[in-house]
Amino acid sequence: MDRRRFLTLTGVAGLAAAAVPATPALAAAYPSADSGLTAEAHAKLIELAPYGVTALAFTPSGGWVMVTQDGRYFARGIPDACYTELGALLKAGRKINAIAFPPAGGDRWVITTDRGVSARGLPEACLTRVKAYYTAGQQVVDVAFPPAGGDRWVVVAANAFQANGVDDECYQMMRNLTQGGRRVTRVAFPKAGGWTVVAQDEFFARGIDDAAFKKMNALAGGGWQLHNVAFAPGGGWALCSRGKVPALPADRVRQFENAVGGSTIWQRMSAYKTPGVAVAVVVGNKIAWSTGYGRLAAGGAAAAHPESAFQAASVSKAVAAVGVLRLLQTRKIALTDDVRPLLGWTLPSRSCVPSSAAPTVDQLLTHRAGVIGRGSTSPAGACSGFDAGGGGFAGYAASATVPSLLEVMNGEGNSPKIELTTEPGAEYHYSGAGYVLLQRMVEETAGMPLADYMRQEVLTPLGMTTSSYALSPSFELASGHTAAGAVIPGARNRYPESAAAGLYTNVLDLCRLVSYLNRAWTATGDIAGPLSRTSARTLLTQGPQPGMGRGLFIAGSGTQNFSYTHDGSNYGFRSVFKGYPELGAGYAVLANGSDAALVNEVAAGIRSVYGWA
Repeated sequence: MDRRRFLTLTGVAGLAAAAVPATPALAAAYPSADSGLTAEAHAKLIELAPYGVTALAFTPSGGWVMVTQDGRYFARGIPDACYTELGALLKAGRKINAIAFPPAGGDRWVITTDRGVSARGLPEACLTRVKAYYTAGQQVVDVAFPPAGGDRWVVVAANAFQANGVDDECYQMMRNLTQGGRRVTRVAFPKAGGWTVVAQDEFFARGIDDAAFKKMNALAGGGWQLHNVAFAPGGGWALCSRGKVPALPADRVRQFENAVGGSTIWQRMSAYKTPGVAVAVVVGNKIAWSTGYGRLAAGGAAAAHPESAFQAASVSKAVAAVGVLRLLQTRKIALTDDVRPLLGWTLPSRSCVPSSAAPTVDQLLTHRAGVIGRGSTSPAGACSGFDAGGGGFAGYAASATVPSLLEVMNGEGNSPKIELTTEPGAEYHYSGAGYVLLQRMVEETAGMPLADYMRQEVLTPLGMTTSSYALSPSFELASGHTAAGAVIPGARNRYPESAAAGLYTNVLDLCRLVSYLNRAWTATGDIAGPLSRTSARTLLTQGPQPGMGRGLFIAGSGTQNFSYTHDGSNYGFRSVFKGYPELGAGYAVLANGSDAALVNEVAAGIRSVYGWA
């Protein structure tokens, strides 16, 4: 049945009185654009757009409907029940926020208004979510359905959104766009695939018509807000605005995204062949915002989110150091104690190391215990003139047998045996092997694996629920990538040297740690958490090694810009985090690529936006 409603300025004979606004409004200069529509739809959009279109939608079979903010409307080929309900709602004085049609077609539709929802044939979970927002006092401003159909949908409320079954990158961008003080206002899906997300003065699109994308940029460049974006089933599209972008606060997230390596974060990720990056920032000792970019694996469907777990690489040492300080605090072990009696194992020494040499816990934490890491032990019997580099571990591929910690210590894995190579305290050599000994000390003293100890004593108390020192945690994990951008064999190497390189975590958990350490440092007494004020101060105060606390590198002591940090590099992963106790600030960056320059550029972009050292 053909249903039409349209009002011109002069009126049209035969139109129902309900279609006429009580007080006719003068047309404004609100812009619109379209392509590939029927001649009639194109003409009606031009006629109605100046009055401020609030709802614009296409049915799967090519029908369409337009509604303006003053109650004008026109429909062609939409379900009869939808048309009838729309007229009744407008007659009752309702303001129409959105109209949408599920891709299954037929008598399926939804109309959201300023006071409630009318719908037929929606996925049950979608309708439940719409109603829940209204019950909570939030208007629903948009509903959208991906073309694949089924239980796939997006519901956008005034200050929230929920999505089910949509492309993960689309959800990623919906989340990202809301992190800078913006609200998602429109989501749209072309039938051929792709999507676009609008958040007031920002938008992001993937796989849409080039001409539509250019016109979106042109309208936004003119200061217009994109209030409606809709795609017709035949490939056409329509855009319209009903006003300029309102005054909004500065968007730190967008500033950051455009300040990475002199370009954008996406361009730099492409340049470094890194598929995924996650970022979180602390301001006022709270997580101010968090974002994800790209994918967890090259060519995969899962997007990188702030909640996604990456290998933290050597950031593992910094977090493990919190556990070590916790152990010392609770077991009354001194930093100056000889670590050897706590190992349950005899630490070998090279012949040139004095027999009286006693490596301490503090020296291990600060890489001065005389234990030199992988790659720096040649020549085998020497005590000086070592090869440059080293200090880390290669890990074990999925196809390899993972040795026990004791086998690692005895050199039965893919790294040399751990031994005293130089006199403790005499020299600085960055040493993953030293943290293996600390891991052994924790496990022997606590009577449990490091993963269990850290979960119980550090991670759970700090709310770091997506962090684990287990070889293969159960939560969703990012895949590592080579310098060429290919997924590494087996996706991730495994690291039995857990304290040195085996932590899985996400940027939210790392920023929870940053917030805790900042507050513990500035507090006048003990606060809730694993460390006393004394232990927290010890962790972040320079120890035997200049420029180092215990397990963390520090700078600017005694100033407002005092900071602590650690970075990391595992096969296929890069990481960095930093805290500023006196500023109540910090950040974390995790990436599943092989070039540390990217995480350094991302970190520099954050610092430049906030003016941090």
